[in-house]
Amino acid sequence: MKEKSPWILGGLVIIAVFVLCFWAIDYVGSPDDPDDIEVEEVVIATDQSNAELMALARSQGWIASDATEMTSIDAVNVKDLGTALQNSNLKHFDEFRYFLGVQELQPETFAGSASLESITVPRSVVTINYGAFADCPGLTSLSVDTANTHYDSREDCNGIVCTWKGKLMLVAGCQNTRILDGIRYLAPQAFRGTRGMTEIALPEKMDEIGVQAFRDCTGLTAFAVPQGVRFVEDSTFMGCTSLQSITLPKSVERLRKDAFKDCTALNRIVCIKKYPPIVEDAFDARTATLVVPKGMLNTYYVSKYWKDFPHIVEE
Repeated sequence: MKEKSPWILGGLVIIAVFVLCFWAIDYVGSPDDPDDIEVEEVVIATDQSNAELMALARSQGWIASDATEMTSIDAVNVKDLGTALQNSNLKHFDEFRYFLGVQELQPETFAGSASLESITVPRSVVTINYGAFADCPGLTSLSVDTANTHYDSREDCNGIVCTWKGKLMLVAGCQNTRILDGIRYLAPQAFRGTRGMTEIALPEKMDEIGVQAFRDCTGLTAFAVPQGVRFVEDSTFMGCTSLQSITLPKSVERLRKDAFKDCTALNRIVCIKKYPPIVEDAFDARTATLVVPKGMLNTYYVSKYWKDFPHIVEE
């Protein structure tokens, strides 16, 4: 029998090593299978420490109907929250960090939880869909477990941050969120329904503010769109009934449909851009005073997008 060439044998060995390496990388980079998670059993809630969570856990079958406590083992066995937390009476859900079987938060997972004040997202979550925390008006503390490798709450910003398109994006915020200078994107519905927020400081330059990002923020009184943002997206400020003043930078090219719908208190719009941005039915009414750059009064007066504003002044 003819012996195999050492070159062939060596090649087979190299191929085998590469296959094993790729398998190992894929295995390490994949999220843990919830069934394989090992946790130390500890009591995370009782009727005395969190009565709202205990009532919810009993109703959802996470614990027995006569259970007097909920443990970390009970929590890790929950794989999908579904609609269980929508419109809930929970006040505090820092125990959420023990729900290591949960890998995804669906849109509106916590929507309408008007009493919710604080929550900690577990390390197991790899996907947070837009609007997961929409319409939680009382939320003042929003954080991510420090062991999470997909999301974080860096510099105690009181929000959820991730990397998107190579830049930082704020996925969700609350009343006390600090938008850090490095943030370039605000996700759609990032602050939707944050009614107690009266003002917010944004970086001087950003790339994008998502659809409905500030919808129904009824306490917001003034807002300056950062330089770099090209579009005020659909329904961005819809329902901001206390919003009185909006400032649009030179970069803004277009105001999309319903961007300022139901902004009944809006009385001042400042356009820094010399040439009028395009308006796509963004306003319910055109009663606000429009402030434009010096020398551009006539340009705005004849613009088909702005000529219906009766009060246009230069500043």
